[in-house]
Amino acid sequence: MIDELKVYLGETADNFTDAQIGLALKFALAEIEAYTKRTLDYELEVAALQIAKIKLLRLDTEGLAATGFNGVSETYIDGYPDEIKALLNRKRKIKVV
Repeated sequence: MIDELKVYLGETADNFTDAQIGLALKFALAEIEAYTKRTLDYELEVAALQIAKIKLLRLDTEGLAATGFNGVSETYIDGYPDEIKALLNRKRKIKVV
């Protein structure tokens, strides 16, 4: 999956080491398994790639809400995009008491 993530990142992959890419993917996989309480299927693997990409692109900018300099500003999304949240919620195993 690391090679797939590198392809998904495109030229941006050159900004990260293999260790960083692997660790972001490992964190994403663990996060998905903990949230859904399921083993990964293809859809969840794709979501893991998307989450790992987000994690890598946010590296060293955690907590940045906005910044501005000389007419240029940056704003970051809080959390994950709605399509990832919807997939994870759809796949989540609910515990009935």
